[in-house]
Amino acid sequence: MSSRDWSSTDWNFPGEDYPPPASVLIAGKAVKAGDRVRLHPKARADALDMLLDGETARVEIIHQDFENRIYVVVTLDVDPGREQWDEHILPGHRFFFFLEEVEPLEDTSSEDNAWKNP
Repeated sequence: MSSRDWSSTDWNFPGEDYPPPASVLIAGKAVKAGDRVRLHPKARADALDMLLDGETARVEIIHQDFENRIYVVVTLDVDPGREQWDEHILPGHRFFFFLEEVEPLEDTSSEDNAWKNP
């Protein structure tokens, strides 16, 4: 049982008992929204897991579900829809990964690593 007083916390996550964390510790490094990671899917649930293995991505948000599992929601660095001003034209795809499925990268500057058309 947590002793933290959530009554004074300002968040807007309808239906959630508490807000998701602002950062998480992965391999000894604090990771937050905007940081870059390398993906290593473990589930191997489908072919997409194999295709995403080794890809780099940017953390968009940290999500905590009703069972207290924590995920990072990422967009791939190679996704051309990620940096558009209007996602209605070509939406960026978001993927959910458990913390043990991502590796923090040293270079976490999301602005310097925006997708560029080859």
